[in-house]
This record gives sequence, structure tokens and C-alpha cells, in this order.
Amino acid sequence: MEDRKYMMYEFLIGDSNQNSRLDVFLANEVELSRSEIQKLIEDKKVLVNEKIQKKNYKLNLNDKIKLEYEKPDKTIKPQKYNLDVVYQDDYLAIINKDKNVIVHPTETIYSDTLVNYLMYNFENLSDVDGDYRRGIVHRLDKDTTGLIIIAKDNDTHSKLKEIIKNHEITKTYLCIIHGKIDECGIIEEYMTRNPKDRKKMMVSDEGKLSVSHYQRLDYNDDYSLVKVQIKTGRTHQIRVHMNYIHHPILGDKLYGLKKEKILFDSQVLHAYNLQFVHPQTHENINVIGNLKQDFITAIKKTKLDYTKIPSKL
Repeated sequence: MEDRKYMMYEFLIGDSNQNSRLDVFLANEVELSRSEIQKLIEDKKVLVNEKIQKKNYKLNLNDKIKLEYEKPDKTIKPQKYNLDVVYQDDYLAIINKDKNVIVHPTETIYSDTLVNYLMYNFENLSDVDGDYRRGIVHRLDKDTTGLIIIAKDNDTHSKLKEIIKNHEITKTYLCIIHGKIDECGIIEEYMTRNPKDRKKMMVSDEGKLSVSHYQRLDYNDDYSLVKVQIKTGRTHQIRVHMNYIHHPILGDKLYGLKKEKILFDSQVLHAYNLQFVHPQTHENINVIGNLKQDFITAIKKTKLDYTKIPSKL
């Protein structure tokens, strides 16, 4: 069956699967994720006793299920894309990532990720973490723009991981936040995943320590342009921290304001500067990723001063 593109399954429900949810049962039976199964149910590719049912339908004894779908090609293939490469040598590269680019494929997304683009643009990439994460040493959120380091071989990959783990890399971000923030400050809190919403992180007495140092570059009555240096690299760290101190990032759909005067379709957050000692050549690397057009537009719309952003760090 693996060689066929078009797949068809039929199941007869026995005692052991009575009262199971339709989507849960199918996800356990075929090589698709639960979200993929739910999409097929929505698309009417699943019949129970020749009828359409909802994903949470509870199965009964002797129910007959039919499932038809075109098997997705999960092979990760190179895709042509004009990457903004700000630094590269024989061992690593640093990319200034665009908005709306997922860093690596997932079980439901196999194309239009940074990995697909890297495979087209670079002959050699590390594969320590498998094909889905070729070259990927650390991550940026889909809609966070800016600098991300890529490893070209496995030894460099492992050494970069150690540098990041030991906090021997300085990561500086720029963001536009709501309100006038203090001139500078340190946010030092423990963070964990939100038990009520697994997509979100939260400040908690449990979890891992997260530390962000911020400096205000410009402000007005409504917004502040802020430079943030993170000492730890927790998931959504800056977005959670800014929301925690009541200055959420402009355009942040997950942690920001529900209603905003200036509408942006994603968080105005940019990984601006990276500084670290090269793991192979031992040179000091200090690179800046120029702002993407969306960030420049946000600065203009919020009437903040672009010239306050340092050209060197």
C-alpha cells in the first residue's frame, strides 16, 4: 500500500473500539495525524455506514467506516527561494528570515519552509536532527523575522547547540510594543506551557527561568520602540514577557491586545543582531539583519523614529 498515492480503507468496529471518537480511532489506524484525519472528515472523505459524521462521532458496534484519500508526499524537497544571507563560510550561514516562513516541516506541512529553501540554496547542511530539520540549530516563530543560524555539517551543528545551551550567544531583538515603557529594565520570570492552551506559554512559579533585558529606543504616547536582549531562549519568550509587564507587542495575535488602533496581521518582532564566537574558526561573529519592510511600515504607522535603531551593536 505504501507505493500507492490513492488510499482506501474500510473498517468494521468491534467491541474494543466502541465509544471511541471517529477521529481518534482513524488516527490510531492509519499513517496520518489527527489533524489530517479531521481535515479529511471535514472534506467528506470519511463515511460511517455510508453517511457523513462529525469528527467527535462516537463509534458503535458493527459501524462500517470507509476512508479515501490521496496519500501526501512527505518527502522534503528543495524549493527555489531568494534567501537573505547575511553571513556564510564553510561551516555555517546566517539567514535574515522573512515573515510567514515556518522554520522546518511538520507532520502536516512539507513545503514552503526554511528547510526546503535551504536545501535549494546550500550544497551541505547538517542532518543531526533528521531531514525535517536539516541545518536548523535554533528556531524563530513563523511570523518573527530576522537572524537564524544554519549549520552546514554535523560537528558545527553540535558545537553551535552547546554555545546556545551555555548562553554563549548574544541575541538582540527589536519590537514595537503598546504604551510607554520604562527606559530600561530586566524581566526575570519562570515560564511554562499554558495548560489551558497548549499553543501558548505563560509566566508561572514552575517551568524554566527566562531572562530578558530591554532598552527603550524611542516612544510616544501610544507606542515604544524597544531593543530586547534575551539571556535565555524560551518559546515565545519576548512575546510572553512584554505581555506580562502590560506592554504587549503590536500585532501579536496570541498574546497581544484583542483590539488595536493600527492593524497588523502578525507580531512586530525582529531578530536584529547575533554575537558569538565561531565554533570552528574562533572568530568573533557580530551580524545585523536589516529590517524587513513590514517592520519599517510599522515604525512609520506608529510614528516612531527609525534613526534611533543602532547601526552597530
